[in-house]
Amino acid sequence: LQIPPPTGYVNDFANVIDPESEAAITRIADEVRLKSGGEIVVVTLPSLQGRSRDEVGLQILREWGIGKRSQGVGDSTANTGTLVMVVPSERQVRIELGYGTNTFITAAEAGRIRDEHMVPAFRQGRFGPGIAAGVQAIAQQYAGRFGFQLTGAVPAEPQRPASRTGRRGGGMSPGFVIMMLIFFFFFLRGRGGGGGGGRRRRRGYGGPVIIPFPIGGGWGGGGFGGGGGWGGGGFGGFGGGGGGGGGAGGEW
Repeated sequence: LQIPPPTGYVNDFANVIDPESEAAITRIADEVRLKSGGEIVVVTLPSLQGRSRDEVGLQILREWGIGKRSQGVGDSTANTGTLVMVVPSERQVRIELGYGTNTFITAAEAGRIRDEHMVPAFRQGRFGPGIAAGVQAIAQQYAGRFGFQLTGAVPAEPQRPASRTGRRGGGMSPGFVIMMLIFFFFFLRGRGGGGGGGRRRRRGYGGPVIIPFPIGGGWGGGGFGGGGGWGGGGFGGFGGGGGGGGGAGGEW
């Protein structure tokens, strides 16, 4: 079974997760990673192609390297990755746990999360909300283990003031607007002397045509600059953790 490379925390290869649920899952997973180093990743597949769900879940967890690589003996945050895999066409679900995650989420607890938070929604065809509810319940286990409050929002990180300012007022900074006004003032003066001399005068005021644009500070851009692998338009991968086959699978 060929598994595509990951694109982020949510890898919806079966196209069953709605945008709202995807956004909620991403916020929760990003918060868990920032506060604990753990990684919760979702994947939906069109088919298992004859393979068992347990084999495929473990394959993805290892190939993608979900969870942080160990930094040495006693690293309590190592290998704390969790994969939530759903195959809607075959009615299969699997929660795959990393080596470190096994120390605070047992197979029985993973099975409870599956049965209470995910399967009821799946039976109604509501895959996005069901997966989001499962991720939320898993994240609560991380919060209990690492002693943080799960807020459901990404923790504040240093922001780019220029990007935030640039997004207000249609994307232009105040300095840019002022320089544009100066530019138009000189432009109108350059055209004010009649038709024949207009082109000759424009050369005398060539400077202001160029000045406003570099001074204006640019347009408010930026992409998603949040956690970890995002930023600059691409996904940078997971932490390189591993797992040994622990978890809970089932069907509905």
